Amino acid sequence: MPRILVAAPLLLLLQVFTPSRPHAPAVRPAPPWSNTSWLNVDQPLTLESLRGRVVLLNFWTFTCYNCTNTVPSLVDFDARFRDQGLVIIGMHDPEFPPGGGEHDKSNVQRALLDHGIKYPNAQDNDHATWNLYGIRAWPSFVLIDRKGNIRYEGAGEFHVGDQWYRQWEGRIQELLAEQVASVDVRVIPSGDKVVIRAVAAPGLKINARLAPQLELASGRTERLTSSSVTADSAYFTAPPEVTIPGNTRLAGARLRASICDSSAAVCRVVTISL
Repeated sequence: MPRILVAAPLLLLLQVFTPSRPHAPAVRPAPPWSNTSWLNVDQPLTLESLRGRVVLLNFWTFTCYNCTNTVPSLVDFDARFRDQGLVIIGMHDPEFPPGGGEHDKSNVQRALLDHGIKYPNAQDNDHATWNLYGIRAWPSFVLIDRKGNIRYEGAGEFHVGDQWYRQWEGRIQELLAEQVASVDVRVIPSGDKVVIRAVAAPGLKINARLAPQLELASGRTERLTSSSVTADSAYFTAPPEVTIPGNTRLAGARLRASICDSSAAVCRVVTISL
């Protein structure tokens, strides 16, 4: 499994793996990984749990100088874009057989501390995720959009401020700017009534402590609720709804809701026009 080389060969290889494309690359669903050993996170992260976030996978190993030379750029991306919805995941894939130290979790942890890496890392000692994504070189990158689709792939060392850094920076900003509907507002006729129901997108939860509110053009407001909530009453476990008269004018109405990701680490208020 080759590394990406440095100097002039690096530029040639980068032109192969991270070219500037005049057209959007083909979009395809990202395959779900199943790594069980993680660092810098309390529990394993899944692709499904990260729906609604932009994910950058970095396939690396701490013995690869091309990989460690690129780490400052990733640390910078993490600091700048984490609060905007970017999740960087290091997939640590050993280059050498067991016994060389790369498979040892404590050595990986030490490398994370040495390089100031605070973003999540998964051990991929059996190269299962490496093979799942068809990776062929260290370091490699896969950028996944909020819907769970692979949008960009590339390989090769880059440095803060260089042209390849700027290219990945632009790709990240592009995907962060894409808005995905976080709540599906359903209008359901029911006899002489109408039910307004809010359904969270996969991987998201609706905040029950700040219940969704339907704001009608007339100025009247209606609160959506559900009796099904988590044990701490923090999130709805069934879609909240409200029943209103069937002749209610919905033109110009808006629904406002507080939406949280599956880890509850990030919540935001969204407004949806009916």
